[in-house]
Amino acid sequence: MFKFEDVKLVELPEKILREKSKDIEIPLSDENIQLIEKMIFHVSDSQKKDTKFRPAVGVAAIQYGIPKNIFYILITDEKNNVIFNDALINPKLIGHSNYKLALSEGEGCLSVNENWQHQEGYVPRYSRVIMEAYSYFEKKYKRYEVSGYPAIVFQHEYDHLQGKLFIDRINKKDPWKKDDDLNLL
Repeated sequence: MFKFEDVKLVELPEKILREKSKDIEIPLSDENIQLIEKMIFHVSDSQKKDTKFRPAVGVAAIQYGIPKNIFYILITDEKNNVIFNDALINPKLIGHSNYKLALSEGEGCLSVNENWQHQEGYVPRYSRVIMEAYSYFEKKYKRYEVSGYPAIVFQHEYDHLQGKLFIDRINKKDPWKKDDDLNLL
């Protein structure tokens, strides 16, 4: 069983956050299973009332300083019904919509301290994405088609694996500028 102390996050300006992650072997090694179980513990505990963690819906392995192509997402609705719950291993973005979407309040990230400069603004994302990845829970390769909020979260976590952060997508000159083709959630 994991404890709060077992979760050590890497934050900017740590350079590893800018590294591209590498694919891992399937079947999963015990080491990678342990890593994924820690990610699951971390995100699910962060959504509890008495958590010590910053609230999260997802985390990528690189955020622990481990450049492996893995991210975990847990999205629930206001009644605690699960909308999405899986760890994606070696994900590949294979398609996306032309339409863009952004959260009206902007995005946040466990690896970007709340005091970091220039993190306010719209983060344009595709409104729908298609990814292929190995599913941790189903133990097989799958195609994931998600839209709306889950699509935003998928892209946020996928960006981590590419060495990108949400702040890279904010318009530096006019962070709250809403282009005509951008819908807000």
